[in-house]
Amino acid sequence: MYLPMENECATLRARVAELEARLAARSPVVTNGHHRETIPADHEAETRLLRAAVHNLADAVVICNREGRTIHFNAAATAIFGELSRETTSEELSTRYGLFHPDGVTRIAADDLPSHRALRGETVDGIELVVRREGLRACVYVECSARCIRDADGSICGAVVVCRDLGERRRYEAERERRLRAEEERLAAEKERLRMARILRSLLDHLDIIVWATDEKGVFTFHDGRGAESAGLSRGWLLGKNARDVYADNSIIHDALAGIPGHDRNEVHGVAWEHWAIPMNDDGVNSGVIGLSLNITEAHHAKQELEAKLALIQRQQEVIFNLETPIIQVWDRVLTLPMVGVVDSQRAARVTNNVLAEVSRTQARFAILDLTGVDVVDTATAGHVLNIIAAIRLLGAEGIITGIRPNVAQTMISLGLDLSRVRTFATLRDGLSLAIRNLGGTAGSTYGAGARPARFSRPG
Repeated sequence: MYLPMENECATLRARVAELEARLAARSPVVTNGHHRETIPADHEAETRLLRAAVHNLADAVVICNREGRTIHFNAAATAIFGELSRETTSEELSTRYGLFHPDGVTRIAADDLPSHRALRGETVDGIELVVRREGLRACVYVECSARCIRDADGSICGAVVVCRDLGERRRYEAERERRLRAEEERLAAEKERLRMARILRSLLDHLDIIVWATDEKGVFTFHDGRGAESAGLSRGWLLGKNARDVYADNSIIHDALAGIPGHDRNEVHGVAWEHWAIPMNDDGVNSGVIGLSLNITEAHHAKQELEAKLALIQRQQEVIFNLETPIIQVWDRVLTLPMVGVVDSQRAARVTNNVLAEVSRTQARFAILDLTGVDVVDTATAGHVLNIIAAIRLLGAEGIITGIRPNVAQTMISLGLDLSRVRTFATLRDGLSLAIRNLGGTAGSTYGAGARPARFSRPG
C-alpha cells in the first residue's frame, strides 16, 4: 500500500518538473527597443494543467513568496495544516498551525521552519515535524523538504515546501514491527518448546520413569520412558489402549479421569512403582489425564530391608532389656531381681514397671533386689533403689536389698540415706532364707543347715 503511493508521487513530480522546464524555456524577444516575451499559444492550458497536478499531488505542497507569505497550497496541505491563509508569514506558521519538533512538545521557532531555511538558500531534506492543532483527532507526523525558487537573475523570489504525511508509513512500519515482534515471539515460543522437548527427552531416556497421558475417555495418547524397559515393556506399548481395561483396579487413573488428582504406590509387571496422576482441564472441561510413574523397586527393597533390620534391633533390645532386668520367681510368692551395672533413670523406671507388674501377677510377698553386680552408687542410683522398694511396699509386698558391697555401703552412709525401714542382707541366700521362713518353709531343706540370716537393719 505504501509503495504504490510512492510510485504515484514520483510520476506526478516528474510531470511537474517537465511542466516547470517547459515554462522556464520561454525566452525574451526585443522588438523596437522594448522587451517582449514570446508566450506559447497553449500557455494557459499548461498553467491549468500544472495547477491541477500540484493540487492533486498526494504530498502537501506549500509555496511562499520572498517575504515568507503563503501564496499557494494544495488539497493535501489543507488536509494536514487546515485552511491556510495567504497572508500568513513564516513567523506565524509555527504558532498558528501547531508545528512542533518530533517530540511533539517543543514548538518550532520561525528560523527553523523549512520554508524560512529555504528562503535563506538552504537545501532542506527529510525534516520531521509534528502537527498538533485543534480539529485533529491525533497528531500528524510529516516529513518536509524545501527548496528556494529563483528568478531569471538567480535571486531568491520564494520557496516551495513539500510535506509527506508519515502516518501511512508509520502505520506500515508499526504493522511490520508488530509482525516482527509476533514472529519473534513465535520463534521464541517454538525455541522454548524445543528446549522443553529436549529436557523431557533427556529425562525419559536417562531416568527410570514412564510419562503417560490419556484423553478424556481414558485412552492412552502418550507412553514413553526408560522405565517401561525395566518392566519388560516397550515404549509406547499402551498407546491406543484404554486405561480402564488395562488397569481396571488402578483407582488413581479412574479418580483422575473424574477430576481428582491421585498419588499411589503399587506393584505392577513385577516392579514397584510410585504413581502421580493429574487431571487436565480445558476451560473447566476434563480433557484427559497426565501421569508419571517412577520405578522405586530398589528403594522399596531397601525400605523392606531397613524395616526388617529395625524389627530385629527392636527384638534384640527387648531381649537385652529382659536380660538386663531379669525377674526370677525363686520360690512360691518370692521374686528376685539381680541388678548389674549402672542404674539410671530410664532403667530404674523400666525395672519399677516390670517388678510391680510381676508382683501384682504372682501375688508375691517378697521381692529381693540383689545389688551384688552394682559397683558404683550415687545419689540418683540410691534414690531409684529406694523408690523401687517403696513402690513394692505399696502393693503389700516387702522389698529386701541384698549383696551391698562395702564401697557401696560407705557411699550410702556418706550420702545420708535413710535405710532404717529397709531389710538388708549380705547375700542373696540370706534374703531368700528370711523370705522362706516367713512363708512357713524350711530354709535348711533348701539351702543347707549352715544358712543363717545376715544382720538386719532395724526391723520395719
